[in-house]
Order: sequence, then structure tokens, then C-alpha cells
Amino acid sequence: MIGNGYQRLKTVEYWDAIASRYLEAFRDEFEGKSYDRQVLRDFADGLGSSARVCDVGCGPCGSTTRLLADAGVDAMGIDLSSRCVELARKQQPVLRFDVMDMAKMSFPDKSFDGLVHYYSLHYQPKAQLGAVMQEQARVLRSGGTLLIVAKEGTSEGWIDDPMGSGLSVFWCDFSPRELQALVEQHGFEGARCAVRDPLPSEIAVRRIYLTAHRK
Repeated sequence: MIGNGYQRLKTVEYWDAIASRYLEAFRDEFEGKSYDRQVLRDFADGLGSSARVCDVGCGPCGSTTRLLADAGVDAMGIDLSSRCVELARKQQPVLRFDVMDMAKMSFPDKSFDGLVHYYSLHYQPKAQLGAVMQEQARVLRSGGTLLIVAKEGTSEGWIDDPMGSGLSVFWCDFSPRELQALVEQHGFEGARCAVRDPLPSEIAVRRIYLTAHRK
């Protein structure tokens, strides 16, 4: 079993190393992705304009945080990598970004109306994700909404970095049923999944869009 501390250090090392390269590759990620933009608009609309939303694992682009803010909610982003947060602040200077561990956030209980994980659950062992979901449930108000976007698959383990940094990175992917079980076992209910096929420009795996509500 990979220890939490070791996993955290390796994740920080990886994202600090690739943040600039990732930004160049994906700063315009949502162009041509009308389905994803609509998912985020619908999520924001369902919460209302006064809602507080956190983009958990915002990355160096801050694009998800930006789209949420543009949809009218009070959005901010957090990331484990200080380099990612530094770049996100430069890309989206009017928005707030903080360095924070999704498994141990510094927010008070019930701070948010909505939480978004946009491909941010892939970088740690599945055995550790129960604790992550418990922390999400802690900072989300009762009835608040969780949105998880993830890639479909069955893999889990260390792989060579697809971004070409020369580092190894931990990666896992999910089935819709697996994500539903994860959230419903840790403080959420009414989990629903939609799945879309990959676009021609994307890695050829399906994308999962899960929504659930805090009990």
C-alpha cells in the first residue's frame, strides 16, 4: 500500500514538473467541448447565482473555475501543486486559487454549495478515495451538489508520464458503478452518471459525468 504522505509528495513533484507544459497543451481545453461546457453551466444553474463552489484540483489553467464563475456562481479553485496554483492565478487573475490538499482542506464545515472534481481523482490509489470523499462531504452543505468528471477504465498503478517529463505518475480510472458506490458510501445520495464517447482530439476512452447530493 502506498502511504498517504509518499503519494502526496509524488503528486506534488509530478504536477510541479509538468504544470507549464500542461498549461500550453490544455489552456483552451474547453474549445470544441460543448457537452462539457453545458455540464458546467447546468451544474451552476442548479445551484443559483449566490452559490459558493470549489473547483477541487484546478490545475494550472483554472479553466473549469473560470467557466463556473462565468456561469454566475462564486467559484474558487484549489490544487495540491503550488506551481499549478501560481499559473492558475496568472491565467485567471480575478479568481481565487489556493494551495490545498483535497483530503485535508482548511475550510470550515459546510463551506460550499457545490464541489467539482474535473479529472482530479485519478492520481491516488482508490483505497484512499474514501477519506477524500468524507472530506468533500464535510465541507459541502447538506443538499449541496458534487460533480465528478473522470475517464472510464479499469487500470490502477504507476505509469510513465504521458506528458513526457520522464517521471512516473500514479493513475487510476473508474467505471460509472464504481464512482456511484464510492460517493454513496461516504455521505452522498442520488448519484447519477452520464457517459459520453471521446472526441476525435481526445484519448480514446469514454468520459463519466457523475452528480450526487450531500445527505
